[in-house]
Order: sequence, then C-alpha cells, then structure tokens
Amino acid sequence: MPGNTPPRSDWNKQVAASVFENAFATWQWDWIDIPAVIRGAEAIYEFPMVDRDPLPNWTSGRVTLLGDAAHPMYPVGSNGASQAILDARCLADHLAAGTDGNPCAALTAYDAIRRPLTAAVVTANRQNGPEQVMQLAEERAPKGFSHIHDVVSQQELVAIADRYKQLAGFDRTQLAPR
Repeated sequence: MPGNTPPRSDWNKQVAASVFENAFATWQWDWIDIPAVIRGAEAIYEFPMVDRDPLPNWTSGRVTLLGDAAHPMYPVGSNGASQAILDARCLADHLAAGTDGNPCAALTAYDAIRRPLTAAVVTANRQNGPEQVMQLAEERAPKGFSHIHDVVSQQELVAIADRYKQLAGFDRTQLAPR
C-alpha cells in the first residue's frame, strides 16, 4: 500500500478494516467477495511484505547464518524456504568435504558461494521475480483476458520460468551435480 508504510519490524500490528477496505473495494467475483471477507474478519493484521538488503557477510569464525537469518526476502515463489534448503545443502557439502579439517574454512567457502547467489534472488524478487507474468498480464490486458496465452505466449512463459530457475538455483543442470 502506498504511503504510511508500517515500520519494517512490525509484523503483527492489528488494524481497522478501513486500512484495507478501499484498496480492495472492487475485488468481488462469483467465487469470492473480498470486501465481505474484510468486513467479516474478527481481527485484521497488517503484514507488510519486506525484505532486507543483502549482508556483507554471513560468517564470523565458527558461526554462520542460513535461511531467513542470512537473507530475508519477499515471499515470492517459496524462495525463503527453498533458498534455506539450498543454503543447508551447500553448507553440509562444505562441512562434509573437510576443508583440511578446518570448519571455519568450510563456513567461509559456504558464505562466499551462497551470499552472492541469494543477493541476486533478493534483488530479482523486488522486481516480481517469477511472478512478473502477472504484471505482464495486467499491463497487456488491463480489462482482463480469457486465456493467459492471449497476452503472454507459451515461449515467453517458458523463458521467464527458465531465467528465474537459473537465477534461483532451481535449474536441473544446477541441482544435479550437487
């Protein structure tokens, strides 16, 4: 919502329905009536979608960060969970490899590999990540459409998905050798 952005750390602030009702006043379809849902809610909480700028490092000596502690990001495409899984695998691989019996070297290697990769995902998610298809549809057909291929070709959909899979580390060629 534009203006009056809540504090970045306030995730559980209860608010009046008036905070949201105007923005969603026209969101009514035969299968759901969002204004009625808002009016009928016992409590409404503001849940801002926030992320954090990438950190300069995750590791200090024998301590390192992983998942949301290392790279909180917009909840786009389940990236918080999936990036944490990729972090854990990378960290486990480096610890298992032994890095000359020095766990600190393994943590540093993990940090050097995963930090730039997740920073790229955080940045891409600020531009709608894989959900950019919804923005394209809105821009190309603001009055609606019957089928997604009326506004975005199958080739464009595949290209968008493939670019994001590559960026986020979900591409099969990236996952297979790990």
